[in-house]
Amino acid sequence: MQIDGEQYASAPPPGPPPVLPPWEERGRYGFLNALYLTTRDVLGAPERFFARVPLRGGLWQPLLFALVVGTLSAFLDWMWTLAASSLRILIEEDVARLLRGQLSSGFAFIMSPGIAFVTVFVQAGIVHLCLLLVGGARTGFEATFRAVAYAQAVWILAAVPFCGNVVALFWGAVVTIIGLRRLHGATTGRAVLAVTLPMIICLASCGRLALLGITKGLLH
Repeated sequence: MQIDGEQYASAPPPGPPPVLPPWEERGRYGFLNALYLTTRDVLGAPERFFARVPLRGGLWQPLLFALVVGTLSAFLDWMWTLAASSLRILIEEDVARLLRGQLSSGFAFIMSPGIAFVTVFVQAGIVHLCLLLVGGARTGFEATFRAVAYAQAVWILAAVPFCGNVVALFWGAVVTIIGLRRLHGATTGRAVLAVTLPMIICLASCGRLALLGITKGLLH
């Protein structure tokens, strides 16, 4: 560009807008479609999904996703309980026990938004503390919160009978590790330590308590 005989470099053209996760573009995809696409990507392609997650943008979007998934998971669990109870009532003599199970599942569903809210903040806080301890926290708490909140998508798998909870627990840890590695730029080893350290401490504490209980029993 030439102005008054002086040559100036033209401003570079603006780059393409960032590609956000479907959940953060619900106006474009629609609520249900954004929920489905986000859950599908978290479960099936977490590397590609977290490459699209911005480091900034507030906690509300991932928090809302975690609340919706937690409520939906609790609802599906309640439906499975009702279905199983309907079959067992034909052979079960203790009908009151079956009804208590249905009521407890229904109560868990009613309380599920509050439970999901507390769970995601506590889990993100613990994981971020562990990430700080191992030297992997480079981009702040919000990045950790986003990884943990979007990883809650795995709890849809809890609706699968018999093995759903185990699969969800294992895959949730894997997805969280991938999210931390992507959003914090942490090494795989540090991300693995940040996620597994609370489990290791918990298992070690339980083992110690069990050993104390066995020792006390032998001494008496």
